[in-house]
Amino acid sequence: MTARLPLAATSGTGGADEENPSRRLAGLLLELARCVNPDVVVPLPQPPRPEADRRLEALRDVLLEREQVALARLQRKFDDPREFADAVGAVLPAAFELAAQDERLGQVIAPTVEKATQASIRKNPDTMVDILYPVMGPAIRKAIAETLEGKLQSLNQALKHSLSWRGLKWRLEAWRSGSPFAEVVLRHTAVFRVEHLFLVHRKTGLLLAHEAADDATSRDPQLVSAMLSAIQDFVRDSFDESAEGGAKGRSIDSLRLGDLLLWCEEGPSAFLAAVIHGNPPPALRVALGETLGAIHEDWRTALDEFQGDTAPFEETAQQRLRPTLWSQAAESKRRLSPLLWAVPLVLLLLLAGWIAQRLIEGQRVDDYVEALREQPGIVVMGADRHDGKWWVSGLRDPLAAQPETLLDPAKLDPARIVGRWEPYQALHPAIVLKRLQATLNPPPTVRLSEDANGIRADGSAPQHWVDKARAFANSLPAGAPRVDLSALKDVQDPDYIRLRDALQAHVIPFENNAPRPTAEQGLELDTVAEELRELVRVARGLGFSVRVTIVGHADATGKDTANLALSLGRAEVVRSMLRARGIDPALLSVRGAGPLEPLRPGASEEELSMNRRVSFVVGTSD
Repeated sequence: MTARLPLAATSGTGGADEENPSRRLAGLLLELARCVNPDVVVPLPQPPRPEADRRLEALRDVLLEREQVALARLQRKFDDPREFADAVGAVLPAAFELAAQDERLGQVIAPTVEKATQASIRKNPDTMVDILYPVMGPAIRKAIAETLEGKLQSLNQALKHSLSWRGLKWRLEAWRSGSPFAEVVLRHTAVFRVEHLFLVHRKTGLLLAHEAADDATSRDPQLVSAMLSAIQDFVRDSFDESAEGGAKGRSIDSLRLGDLLLWCEEGPSAFLAAVIHGNPPPALRVALGETLGAIHEDWRTALDEFQGDTAPFEETAQQRLRPTLWSQAAESKRRLSPLLWAVPLVLLLLLAGWIAQRLIEGQRVDDYVEALREQPGIVVMGADRHDGKWWVSGLRDPLAAQPETLLDPAKLDPARIVGRWEPYQALHPAIVLKRLQATLNPPPTVRLSEDANGIRADGSAPQHWVDKARAFANSLPAGAPRVDLSALKDVQDPDYIRLRDALQAHVIPFENNAPRPTAEQGLELDTVAEELRELVRVARGLGFSVRVTIVGHADATGKDTANLALSLGRAEVVRSMLRARGIDPALLSVRGAGPLEPLRPGASEEELSMNRRVSFVVGTSD
């Protein structure tokens, strides 16, 4: 291994390292470390920096004064925002001009410009309006003027032909096609034909495409297009002071020469000129604008880079222009078809039939309402027509005639009549008579009829029915017709009277304070049960039902409350004993009379024993 000593240690010149033992020692240590590991790098201690010489500083300031002044000026420009902005603004246009050749600049600044534009519009929309006004204002005014012109022309023609037979035919055509009447009138009265269409390049004035009607005659299309371009340029240069170079100013959009009319639609790169014979409708100008817009959309690049070669436009552009060769021939004066007379006549007949049907139906409804008002128990409040039906409302007694039964005599369709009836109780004699017949169910021997004084009952009836009829007549409200029952004859069945009297004659005696009868009274109760069964059979044969009330009694000794409870208990015991003998409990009811209904008033033992009893009361029901 060869030891590598530092240059200062092996030099024989006797430099400063020879006078510095630490320097020599460090060099020896470094060589020793490298012998052990050649990759070890041991930094040497740096000698102390000598103090700066003022004469050298002064000499440096003299030699570098200009550079120091320039650096100080540059530093101030960087530190001062205004001076720095002025410096950047001076070179920014040139920088954008160089960067415009690269698409990355547009991609980078596009989002920032969009956000700035949106913020500016939200902050002050008037600024954007001022910017767009020079461009949008003339376009809007032109569109409004053309629309108003078309509307006035349509209105004029519509007013002129609205009351004629031809106008009636056009109205039918408008109704069939769904088009406005003014548009149909203008379509028939606007006699015109588009004879030529010229598509001309704006910058060069060269003809790009030409399309003419089949029988149209013209000069050289190239010559015509050149003359049109010359006229457009002449008008711009002579009258349009706002034009810049004649390319951005206004242009001729309409020119008339006798029966010929020239319409021009101008676009960014080309304009379309139409030579028209007659008076075209405003819709033609709209079609010209749409055709020119479609041409610019399809051949935008070709129009911008046009250098005189018209081959790309000859066939394709002509296909675009041909649909715009509109024409409208005058109607031939011919005799009106009989169908034209038949159609309005049929319409008039249908209208007359509809009016007649409405009148007839209204008269039938009036007759129907009048018939309802004549019916007892029906009060008509109103009859109105809406939703295609007649709505009849009022009050109706449940026993009155059904309103639906009167529809057929009136020749009305039940589906077109809707009734709304509120129930009420009528006091008309005919309705009261029906109510008597429905409620009392008179026997065949009784005849109820209506007379001038009210309702009269004739014939004969059992007493129970007469009593029921009198009770019903007394329950009628004030103002009701009088019910006369004086002519009725009370006819009673002898078997019924015999059984009723026999049953009511039975008395079941009781011992003092005894709740049950004695054993000897069993035979008496057997007789009562047999007679009661026979009485029920006879009553059913006569058409009514019976009901027996068992009344319990007590003597006057003791307290009244105790006697009343005792008498009711005696009646309940007798009912239980009759039920045990096969009598239906529904026919029996009990009542306790206590000492209030004595058979014989008195205080003797005989009189008191006669009052301790159970008696029977027979009643009737339907």
